Amino acid sequence: MSGLFYWDTSTVVKLYASEPDSPAYRALMKGRKERPVTSVLHRVELFYALRNKEDRGEIIAGAAARLFSTFQQHLADGRFHEIPWGADVADAARDALESCLASPLPVKLRSLDGLHLGAMVSGGITSLVTTDTYMRRAASCLGITLVDP
Repeated sequence: MSGLFYWDTSTVVKLYASEPDSPAYRALMKGRKERPVTSVLHRVELFYALRNKEDRGEIIAGAAARLFSTFQQHLADGRFHEIPWGADVADAARDALESCLASPLPVKLRSLDGLHLGAMVSGGITSLVTTDTYMRRAASCLGITLVDP
């Protein structure tokens, strides 16, 4: 699976709800022949992110459900490659935390970030698209290539 990019929820949300840097992330996705990679965690985190945007008035009422439905349809259509979850993801997430804490400059890893990184490792993905500062620090600690538009 090398050459594929794992898209953290912080960047997938930009594909569905307009943010100032959404065009750059949409262009990055369209500029690649490989499908973006996600995990089952996106099915929860993206819904939460969209619903929170709706609550803050950043998107119109009812948009969160419509946008999330579009994402689910894109999953069903195969527009994303979704990494399946199993014990391997949990094991890789625990290993990621141990590696981050043992590095010369220890990095604290949040559990959801660890699960994303565990999914990446179990899926053989070595490149990450994220805007999340904590996730970027952890990825750097683990030798994961960070991709920016």
